[in-house]
Amino acid sequence: HHHDVRMAQHHVGTLIGHDSQVCSLKWSPDSAFLASGGNDGLLNIWRNDPGGNVNSKPDMTINNLESAVKAMNWCPWQSRILAVGGGMKDGRLRIWDTKSGSCIEDVDTRSQICSLLWLPKFKELVTGHGFPKHQVSVWNYPTLIKSADLIGHRGRVLHLALSPDGNVVFSAAADETVCLWNCMTTSAQTKESSREGTLTL
Repeated sequence: HHHDVRMAQHHVGTLIGHDSQVCSLKWSPDSAFLASGGNDGLLNIWRNDPGGNVNSKPDMTINNLESAVKAMNWCPWQSRILAVGGGMKDGRLRIWDTKSGSCIEDVDTRSQICSLLWLPKFKELVTGHGFPKHQVSVWNYPTLIKSADLIGHRGRVLHLALSPDGNVVFSAAADETVCLWNCMTTSAQTKESSREGTLTL
């Protein structure tokens, strides 16, 4: 459902395109497109249409190869490029060109992907994982060659955020801990030495 909270009648649209639970939603950096991912393995791309009251047809539907779309994020420096993380049964990190509908890169992370974050300053991609290691992984883009595994959580890494200067990654996990990671050192690290601090909530 689309809601415009500036209006009394705030429900302005309904999008219908999934057969199961919707797991993730993300607007493109220019707000022109909305991506929705579900447990049905579908990735829908919706065009932003502020003048439409109801829009039940996505601009594009991509089959994420029967993997639940648990995490996704648009590339901030390449238009229409979307990174998608698969669930526990799949664990694959895929890069989709939403203009053509093609998968341009794909790698098996061997772990559930719970969160995704781009690092524009370093042209890298960060993934937060679940079982078995609950790690934060750093990937070179566009090759998707792993440059680091950052260990600091004992539960699923549910959220990732980037500091305003682009140098520090914040991670929050189901074990009620948060970590701060220095991006300047992660490319050369595989253990805990790049971690700046941990806080238990």
